Amino acid sequence: MLRKAFYCILLILCTIMFCVPVRGEAAESESIIVATGNDVPLDDHLPEEYRFPAKYRENAVQFRTQDGVLICGYVLGEGSKGITLGHANGWKVNSWLPYAERLVDAGYMVILWSFRDNLPSESAPVRRWDLDVLAAAQVLRERGVTEIIGIGASDGGNATAVAAPYIPELVGIGILSSPADSIGDGPAALSQITVPAFFAVSEHDPGGNFLPEVQALYDACASEQKEFHILTSYEHGSDLLSEEDMYSSGAYGGSTEEQKQERRQLAEDLMCFVNDIFGADDGKTGVSSSSQKPENSETGASASSAASENSETGASPSSAASENNETGTSASSAASENNETGTSASSAASENTETGASVSFPVSENNETGAPTSFPVSDHDETTPPAAEGDNPSENPGSRNAVWRRVAAGIALSGILAGIFAYGKRKKN
Repeated sequence: MLRKAFYCILLILCTIMFCVPVRGEAAESESIIVATGNDVPLDDHLPEEYRFPAKYRENAVQFRTQDGVLICGYVLGEGSKGITLGHANGWKVNSWLPYAERLVDAGYMVILWSFRDNLPSESAPVRRWDLDVLAAAQVLRERGVTEIIGIGASDGGNATAVAAPYIPELVGIGILSSPADSIGDGPAALSQITVPAFFAVSEHDPGGNFLPEVQALYDACASEQKEFHILTSYEHGSDLLSEEDMYSSGAYGGSTEEQKQERRQLAEDLMCFVNDIFGADDGKTGVSSSSQKPENSETGASASSAASENSETGASPSSAASENNETGTSASSAASENNETGTSASSAASENTETGASVSFPVSENNETGAPTSFPVSDHDETTPPAAEGDNPSENPGSRNAVWRRVAAGIALSGILAGIFAYGKRKKN
């Protein structure tokens, strides 16, 4: 009698284990958003001109990254098509706001945030900005976005490149003035990217010679639909999208009208790039229409030099760029010459990122956590891809759930067979 009761209990337990969801299943739907609106920490430690406008307070969001760091940002707009905007090192989250508002007006959802080690986001012992990008993409996903374009400036662009292979909804990527390996191995990551890609840099970047850095990212990108824009303005990162002078207004004596025009044109080109991708039914696009530049009516030169890679010849943007109608030399070929000689159009050359030196700028109000505004190259193992959700089965709640289900099924089957065997033996006796 006791043996019969034991087998019955075993059978019931096996059935429960097989039918009831295990812990991992609940984790699959767990939100990484921990606070919204007025519950999100403020950036009131900053001077007023660097604070995010109070009118967006209800759009504030705080979310947790894969390694447990709390990040503060804002989600603007609505819809199923979203864009991540990663700021440059030393820049604040509001550096992207003017362009973010333009994207929202075009009907897209946008997330912009303060990277780790920038208040009000938390500090972290490891500078994994790529994990912040992945978390930002997850926030968009939770808000209903099904297609994502990742855009970033300087170190924020490198972080976006490193994170890109691990964003399943990625349909495009934009890189502005980014070093090749400040956060991680950007070229290695972009070698896995086949979605349309947009690259931009100034040959007169005030921080140094970023042209070969962005060129390396462009060359490594596996996309057949990529474009490269080279400007002459004394600006960096997201400031390349504004006709307002930032760095240009200082020691450089202000921008010329041609330089302001090329920045206006770049902003239009990036918007065309976004619209081309999101406007396509299948989320893919051919060569962006933004690669065809309207000519400057005064000079006859392209407002910003860009080229989509020639899919037949494999020619680089330097050789494919449209030539200046008056001089016969293209802005891209001039930039390539600069790249070959190793000389920067700016007086301050960028330091080599492989030495661990900073490639960022000591600008605009450091955060008050004691962390510097510029950092050495990340010390994480760059041969190991970031542990993106769903990439590592051992860390994926869904995979753990499937394993437990198989185990439970095995136990249940064993219990059933044991019960049948015991019952048959009893009938024999």
